Amino acid sequence: MSTCRFMFTNFIPGPQAIGVSSALPGMVGSAAAEALGSAACLAAGEHTGSLDQVLVVEIDSVEGGDEVGLATFRWKRESAGVWEASGVTTSVSQTLLADGVSVKWVPGPGQDFYKGDRWSILATGCQGPQALMDRDRDTGWRGQDCAGQWIGADLGQTRRVKAMVLADHNLSEAATLGLWASDTPGSPALSFAHEDGELVAAPAITRPHLVCFLDETFRYWRLELDDPANPQGMLSASLFYLGDYFEPQRTFRSGYAQGSVALRNLATGSGGKIAGSSGAVAAYYQLEFARLAQADTAGLEEMLRAVHAGGEGGLRPLFFTPFSDDPGRTLYCLPGAELAKQQAPGGRWDLGLRLEEVVKSDV
Repeated sequence: MSTCRFMFTNFIPGPQAIGVSSALPGMVGSAAAEALGSAACLAAGEHTGSLDQVLVVEIDSVEGGDEVGLATFRWKRESAGVWEASGVTTSVSQTLLADGVSVKWVPGPGQDFYKGDRWSILATGCQGPQALMDRDRDTGWRGQDCAGQWIGADLGQTRRVKAMVLADHNLSEAATLGLWASDTPGSPALSFAHEDGELVAAPAITRPHLVCFLDETFRYWRLELDDPANPQGMLSASLFYLGDYFEPQRTFRSGYAQGSVALRNLATGSGGKIAGSSGAVAAYYQLEFARLAQADTAGLEEMLRAVHAGGEGGLRPLFFTPFSDDPGRTLYCLPGAELAKQQAPGGRWDLGLRLEEVVKSDV
């Protein structure tokens, strides 16, 4: 009999532990000024850094003059805390800072600069590692090609991996896939050679999420994707999961409910007229588990705690496969805020659980 599986323990420690073969660049925002001078700072470029970052530019000297071309500036990544360059001459031409971000100045009326004038520039991470770990289906990895692409992860230590999910992929039916793993790092770590690794799975394509169940123990992992005839000319995916799953010994009752719910906001105007906005349509499951052992009940309670762990990023949705022999039905979802338990004979529990899909807002 097929069992259900809950995937809420991703062993990838964060975006810094992911590598990709290629990624489309991120965006460079407008410079936000905290300045008394009249000169305007213009930021430009395509951000190649893997993570969002803020770059700070500050006028550090007007001794040679307070005009563009005479005053100098210093700059830093806000997260670094130390100035990475100083005494750089302001210019009407682009000056490269880092990771594809550059700045130039446009003179204004009156005094262009005062010492201490500063600008902050937000550069969003390239469409790569950060997007694969942000738990948001609206963002994602966008490769620059569709042939010979890969996504890799360093789990930080040897871990027993039982599930791999690549969410919202655009792979064609002609794509060939290989999941490789190794305990021997390459240089960089995710570039380990095939002779130093092992092909642990050749996943079959499932939609909308690529789901593969396995049971392998390694530290370094790489999913290789080759889809040269992809009609979009590039590969994409929203989330990447390498981790464990929880599988109750007793699955839910056969009389489960499954349906769809439209996401909408309604408002009543004058005269009782109803108006509002609509979003995507989400799938849901209403499940009833009968006579669960204490270990199964504890596992579901652990799932609920993991989803509501709080902290940065808020709720943490999970992947749910209702039938392990049909991974194509896997849902990215949130459980209800409450597990309804009722004690049954023999120290067991009856339990109700509702799971509702986390949808893409651009669907």
